[in-house]
This record gives sequence, C-alpha cells and structure tokens, in this order.
Amino acid sequence: MTPPSILDQLDVTDIDFAFQDTPDLHHMLADLRERKPYAVVPFAGVRAVLLLTHDLVSAAFKDEQTFPAPAVYSLTTEPVLGRTLQCMTGDEHRVNRAIVSPPFRRSLVTGWIEPLLEPIAHELIDRFVRAGNTDLVAEFTTRYPALVISRLLGLPVWDEATVLRWAHDLFYFPLDPPAAQRASREFAEYVAPIIAARRSEPGDDLLSKLVTESVDGTTLSDDQVLAFLRLLFPAGADTTMLALGNTVSALLTHPDQLAAVAADPQEQAQWAIWEGLRWEPPVGLLPRACPIATHWQGLDIPAMTPVIFAINAAHRDPAKYPAPHRFDITRHVTTMLSFGQGPHSCLGSWLALAELRTGLTALIQRLPGLRLADDALDDAAITSQVGTALRGPNALRVRWNHT
Repeated sequence: MTPPSILDQLDVTDIDFAFQDTPDLHHMLADLRERKPYAVVPFAGVRAVLLLTHDLVSAAFKDEQTFPAPAVYSLTTEPVLGRTLQCMTGDEHRVNRAIVSPPFRRSLVTGWIEPLLEPIAHELIDRFVRAGNTDLVAEFTTRYPALVISRLLGLPVWDEATVLRWAHDLFYFPLDPPAAQRASREFAEYVAPIIAARRSEPGDDLLSKLVTESVDGTTLSDDQVLAFLRLLFPAGADTTMLALGNTVSALLTHPDQLAAVAADPQEQAQWAIWEGLRWEPPVGLLPRACPIATHWQGLDIPAMTPVIFAINAAHRDPAKYPAPHRFDITRHVTTMLSFGQGPHSCLGSWLALAELRTGLTALIQRLPGLRLADDALDDAAITSQVGTALRGPNALRVRWNHT
C-alpha cells in the first residue's frame, strides 16, 4: 500500500500557478494561509507545494541544499541565457559571483552609478512632459531600466527599440521561446566584438570591469560574460521595470500616499519604494524544486516536487507585518524578501534601489499633480505578466498639471 503523500490533496483545483492569472491573488493566498502555512496547487500540469508564510519562505531561500537554484534554472533559463549565476552552485557560484559583484557594491553604486541615473530619467521625461498626459508603462517604466543597463555597459547602442526588444524577448522566454532564442543570438553577435575590444582596451564602464576582474586567478570567459549580460536584462532591467510600475500604481491608487511623497520626494520616495517592494514585489511567486525527497520544516516533500516561494504571501503575512494589505509608506520596513535571501540573493539590489528611487523622484518632481486618467483604473491594476510569477500593471495612463 502506497503511504500518503503531501501531494495527495489539492488545496486549489481551478488555477495553474505556472500560467494562469488570478485577479484576486492576494485574497486567495491569504485564505490559503489561514488554513495552513502551505498549500498544494497545480503547477505546469503537476502538483507543487506553495509556501505561504514569511518564516517558511525565508527559511527556504536560505536552504540552498534542499532547494538548489540550479535544479530549476538549468532547465528553464540556461537554454536561452546561458550558464548564469542562477545555474551555479558551490565553488563555481562563489567564484563567479565574486568576480561580477564589485561593480554592484553599495559604495560603487553610490559613487559611480547613481550620478548616471538622474540624467537618463530626465531625458525620458523630456520626451513627453509637454503633452500633459502619457502611458508611463510605455514611455517610462519599460524604457528607463533598459537604458540604464545599456549605458552602464557602455554599449554604443544605435537603436533603442532593438535593445527594448531584446530585453522584452529575453524576459518573456517562457511564453515565446523562439523569440527569446533569436534575441539571445542577436545580442551575442552584437556584444561579442565589444567584449573583445574591452579586453584589449578597458574603459570605465561595467563591461570593462566584468572582463578585467579576477578572483583566485580566475577571470570570466567570453561565454560567461555573455551569459551574465543576458541575465542582466530579465533579472535587472525587467524586474526593475515591474517594481517601478507597481510602486507608481500603488501611489496613483492611494492618493494620500502620493501626496505625502509629492510633499517631500527627496525623503519619502525611498520609503515609497520599500513599501512598494513589500506590497507588490515584481517577482511574487518564485518556483524552485526539491530534487531529493526530504523532511523539511515538518513537511515530507517527495523528490522532484516543485516548491513555490510565495514572496507576495510572505510580505502580507500578518504574523510579520501589521495590517499587511494596507499600502503605507510610513511603515519604513527594509527587511524583506523581494531580493531573495541566501547565496542566490540579488547581487544588484543596491543598483535596483538607486534606479527605483531616482526614477520615482524624477517623475514626482517633473509631473506635478500626477494622477490617473479618468478611465485608466482597470489598466493600472497589477496583474500577471509572465505566468503568475511576475506581476505589474499593463498600463499607467496618467495626467498632470501641465503649464
């Protein structure tokens, strides 16, 4: 007789958590968490364990041995992006992360990168500020992070639309693999000669730092540099795009909070960004896997079971955050799971925070009286963008006091 399994009973039957949008996702997660700290849900045609509490999600992030990142990413992202940090573990991960980390340290972000951000933000705003209205998703939140990455790399980009297409297609690879593969090849063909040029004559850009940095006598090969650069777009530019869109959406739908930021953007923008990352993280449901059968945190998880880290559920866990469904920039909480935890935590977190703060501050300062257009509320709602994992608004059609 087969012993009972945690996977025997589904807690949700009508939603596939890999592909289907759930309009009332937060209430569904809260209802599931009230019953128990995890749920068994459909995921890409199989059954997965969905972790719902802050304690469980935090513990899972830190337990790389039980939930190794390569178990998922070697199958999902490696065919498109190459062998990135996500696909590495042990010494390989340690050495490669150490090589690429220096440009993203807080001190370098503050001294070298931050001065580049504000001119890019204002350059984009200059394109539409006189109109008095725009779609901020199309004209700002999508463009700004991709331009930041391109200019940090020192890429002599002649066609902004091509860079945006590469970023989009690499980001949406689960939904359109052929387009992602094509973008990956085009990007490699474009960047390969630039890598060679930086190796012979390094400059003061991020790409030069990547090709010259070494750890324990090891430097990155061209393929490793290419893999890291491909990862920068979906993991860096595109998640920042969603995070900024989510925060702006939250402010536009909470006018009292927007007014507080507008009264003192230099001080309050940073707290709006942190609260936005808590209230609606760009990566809400992060799939990992449990390759080997294990007893973990009181759960008996069969081998090869998908395990979903519900970051958005953890961030609205009332055991961790009082009144968790309320968007409140006075919360002043900076310890959260939006950038992950453990060995695969986001190494670009300081860059992302600087981008988000600078972009939001520029929008608030340049667009006085910023508000949603009369018929724009539905489009501004945060919804699934790539499966259920990545979330953001489809559009942010806004107006401001134009003079």
